Amino acid sequence: MLRYAFACGCRLAKGLHLRSGVQQRVPQWLARRGRSTATVQATVPNAATDRIVGSWLVACSGMVVGAVVLGGVTRLTESGLSMVDWHLIKEMKPPSTQTEWEAEFEKYQQYPEFRIMNHGMTLPEFKFIWYMEYSHRMWGRLVGLAFILPAAYFWRRGYLNRTMKGRVLGLCSFVCFQGLLGWYMVKSGLEEKPDSHDVPRVSQYRLAAHLGSALLLYCGSLWAGLSLVLPQHKLPDTRQITVLRRFAQGTGGLVFLTALSGTALCDWTVCRWSIQQCIRRVDAVNCLPGSDDCLPGHWFGCAVLRVVDG
Repeated sequence: MLRYAFACGCRLAKGLHLRSGVQQRVPQWLARRGRSTATVQATVPNAATDRIVGSWLVACSGMVVGAVVLGGVTRLTESGLSMVDWHLIKEMKPPSTQTEWEAEFEKYQQYPEFRIMNHGMTLPEFKFIWYMEYSHRMWGRLVGLAFILPAAYFWRRGYLNRTMKGRVLGLCSFVCFQGLLGWYMVKSGLEEKPDSHDVPRVSQYRLAAHLGSALLLYCGSLWAGLSLVLPQHKLPDTRQITVLRRFAQGTGGLVFLTALSGTALCDWTVCRWSIQQCIRRVDAVNCLPGSDDCLPGHWFGCAVLRVVDG
C-alpha cells in the first residue's frame, strides 16, 4: 500500500513538473515567434523588393515612350480630332455595328475638321483615323493601370519606403493629370472659330504641355526605377565629375526644350510656311553664303524645300 501511494505521488510530481515546463516553454516559443515575425517584417523593403519595384517603374517608363510614339503617329495621320467626346469607361468599347459607326461618323461631321478639311471623307476612311485615336487613348488608360494597380499592391505589402512612397504617389497623380490634359488639348481643336477658315488644329501651347508632361513622366519614372535597380555610384565627387554632371543636365534640358519647340513644326504645312519665309528672307537680302546678312539656316531651308519639291 505504501509502495502504491509512493508511486502515485511520483507520477503526480512528474506530471506537475512537465506541465510547468510546458507552461514555461510556450511563452518563450511565442516570444521567439513574435521576434522572428517582427524581424521578417522589418526587412521589408529589402534589396529584392527594391529590384521588383525598380523593374516595374522602368517598364512603366517604356510604356510612356510607347504612348508618346502613338501620339506622334496620331498627329501625323491627322487622327487626333476623330473622337469628339471623352468618357473614361464608356468609350473603351468601340462601335461594333454599322448603325453605331454611322452615329459616330455623324457626330464627327458636326465639327470644323470635317466641314473644312475632310468634307469628302468616307466611312472607311473615318474608321481608320478613329482607330488611330482610339489606340492612343486605350494605351494611355493601360499606362494608367500599369502605374496605379501595382503601386497600390506594393504600398500595401510594404515594398515602398517613405521616400519612394512620395515618388510613386507623385507619378500616379501625374498620370491622371496627363489624361485630363490630353482631353483639354483635344477640346481646343473642336472649338468653333467663326472668324477663321484655316485647318482646325489643337492649340500648340496645350500640345506642348501634353508632350512636356509625358516627357517629365518618362524621366521621373525611369530615374526612380534606375535608382532602385542600379547600385549606388562610387565615383569621387571631383571637379571633373561635377562639370560632367552639369553638362549632362544642361544637355537634357536642351533636348527637352527642342522637343517642345518641335510641337509648333509637327505639321508640314507650318513647317513649309517657315521654310518659305526663310527663302523670302534670302531673296530679299540677295545674299551669298558667307555674307553677314545671311544665316546658314536660310540656305538649309532652301535645300530642304527644293529636295522635297523635287
